[in-house]
Amino acid sequence: MSAANGLKWLTTLFDWSKHRAGWRNVSWIDMSFQTFMAEWQKLSLHTEALAALGAELRLRCDGVEGDPQVRPLLQDVAHRINPELFDDLNPNQQRTALTLIQMALRQAVDLLENPARGPGWKIEDPAMLDAQGQASRLLVHNIETMAAQRPEFGATLNEPGVFLDVGTGVGWLAIEAARSWPALRVVGIDLWEPALKLAHENLAQSRLNERIEFRLQSVEQLDEHAAYTLAWLPGPFIAQDMVTTALQRINRALAPGGWLLFGLYAPPPSALGQALAKLRTVRGGGHPWTTQQVEDRLKATGFESVETLSPTPAVLFVIGRRAKGPSA
Repeated sequence: MSAANGLKWLTTLFDWSKHRAGWRNVSWIDMSFQTFMAEWQKLSLHTEALAALGAELRLRCDGVEGDPQVRPLLQDVAHRINPELFDDLNPNQQRTALTLIQMALRQAVDLLENPARGPGWKIEDPAMLDAQGQASRLLVHNIETMAAQRPEFGATLNEPGVFLDVGTGVGWLAIEAARSWPALRVVGIDLWEPALKLAHENLAQSRLNERIEFRLQSVEQLDEHAAYTLAWLPGPFIAQDMVTTALQRINRALAPGGWLLFGLYAPPPSALGQALAKLRTVRGGGHPWTTQQVEDRLKATGFESVETLSPTPAVLFVIGRRAKGPSA
């Protein structure tokens, strides 16, 4: 039943009930509840639309025709959202778009089913872990977009060195980085064993074992000196009380002239979007950093050439460089 039909059915039922029983004041069918139902109708419409887009994309990606009655209706929904939405998407982009939809819906279901769960990345569902990891592969291409605008940074991707992937999860960002930047070796660290187990399985199938290493380790335990030429730190998953130590450890672990990328979600334009972004970030164990806060932290830690860049509307990178002086 669609949201619109569901609301119509409920309204009819309420009206019939009041008439049948002669009720004049029914508290659970008052204006407050009708206001809620109007909001429910509006929001559930978007949820259904997102699911329908995902369903159409999955059929396309899997090469399946689907039911002859249902498939045209899915295509009609997609057409009404945007007639040209899928026209220029290649197969890889379609698969990525599907992953983003799956990630959003699975995170929403987790929030609904586990509302009492506190902050922290404690997801064990392999499908949800993989969806998050698959989405992170986009970051590699966002980094390349930024590198094209910053040649000095871009040179780091094409010269021999080591890329540190903090919070590697199931390893897809690390694997995508190794594929895209063949001059670099990659070290991924993470403390969440369920994710790291999947990372080793994904690595075994990637044929990149000689260039990628995964470690059960937190960024606070990082004790190397001048070992990396580039480091990735996922801002939405970095707790407020961890960031100072994390930045100090990474600064020391970078080679002189090495770069740090501190990733952030771009703030949504609406107040509701901003509230949801904060909820998602804190629930994932992070802190809703502003770019100014991050820039100040990087400068206080000794990073140079600090600036904020946005390669796509959804992503912000705060970048900084370790001083080119002798290693500490």
